[in-house]
Amino acid sequence: MNESAVTAEVVRRCVGEPQARVALCHGLGAGPALWGPLAQLLPDTVETWAFGFPWGAGGDGTWAMQRHSRVWLDRALGLMPAPPDVVVAHSFGANVLLDRLVTDGPVGCRGLVLFSPFYRPAPDRFDWGTLRHYVVDFDDLIRAGIVARRGGPPPAAELLEAMVAKVRDRIGPYGWLRFFDLFTETPFLDLSRVDVPCLVVGGELDTASYPADSAGLAAALPDARLEILPGCGHFGLVDNPVPAAAMVLGFLDRLGLTAVPPEAAVAPPGTAVPPETVRLGGRDPQPAT
Repeated sequence: MNESAVTAEVVRRCVGEPQARVALCHGLGAGPALWGPLAQLLPDTVETWAFGFPWGAGGDGTWAMQRHSRVWLDRALGLMPAPPDVVVAHSFGANVLLDRLVTDGPVGCRGLVLFSPFYRPAPDRFDWGTLRHYVVDFDDLIRAGIVARRGGPPPAAELLEAMVAKVRDRIGPYGWLRFFDLFTETPFLDLSRVDVPCLVVGGELDTASYPADSAGLAAALPDARLEILPGCGHFGLVDNPVPAAAMVLGFLDRLGLTAVPPEAAVAPPGTAVPPETVRLGGRDPQPAT
């Protein structure tokens, strides 16, 4: 593991004092670029940071030797000059965030937005069929992520399968186990410890984190709202970023963090908002012994 395993980038800088500071956490096999379409649609009153984690597409899998993935999140938060007002997390990143809050307490934020989190309300919701699905169909999730991040038509079938295999092998069995550990522990999370408002966003067609899972999590959290992105799968924030960004802005407005109405703040599709990036690196935590 190298010293740049965790990074924090300013992907949207404010003009003047920000009304809100938002941190973005990607999922397994993704990266900070996942947030590009959504970040471009946020107004310049929202200072936006994107974290890079070692479980990204370019990782080497050794991050998973650290038993508790939440230590990487703490490293990323420590790179910011002040705690974020809202943390927005996707997929595995959302589960790392929940694990961090339940295990170690608040991170200083005022709200959470959880895109496509993994959740089951009871242990009996996991069976051998569930395990088989998340092992055998893991390639499908990776494939969907690659296509979503590239934009436009997918690459030729042979190239796409080679890309899937490369990302899967970089994640490795231990990386997959870190994901499934967090997933199977969700029935035992003391969600009463998540004492900030939450927005849970699922994809109507998601076959990895099912809409029912998002609904179950929203119902189990003390203060949460549920939104479902119609016609979207696991990467709805990329497939259809305009409503996804509007949901984030509506949540910020609910918290009193921005005076910009969501419908006025979201730029039309294709609007280019060049990021002014500041990249910071974080030294790796020591693997557990």
